[in-house]
Amino acid sequence: LLLINDVTLNISLQKEVVKTALVGRAGTIKEYVADGDYQLSMSVGLVATDDNGEIIDQYPERAVAQLGEILGRTEALEVSSAFLDLFGIRHIVVTGFSARQMTHSNRQVIEITALSDTEYIIESTDY
Repeated sequence: LLLINDVTLNISLQKEVVKTALVGRAGTIKEYVADGDYQLSMSVGLVATDDNGEIIDQYPERAVAQLGEILGRTEALEVSSAFLDLFGIRHIVVTGFSARQMTHSNRQVIEITALSDTEYIIESTDY
């Protein structure tokens, strides 16, 4: 469990639509197939805190290491956010992240890209 209080999110959704051109017709015929995954970009601000949760004036090395470990995982991550709840997003798959070293303060910004994920079960009737 990692609680992050300083996150801004950008969410976009690309719908899967098949376009078919017909001879002699202006434009195309559009057929909705499905919604794609939500694409997320996040800007996370980490600050150093002491054991009581008070902000301290040093680089947030422990928080950066903990977030780095979580972002390095190869499975979907469970997330909880009032904003993400509006879109029904409960799991994400991290597709990338970046961090520019910030040595002048007690705050580190990490940019994260991810895709929404939904749990699924694959069933087979072939036995």
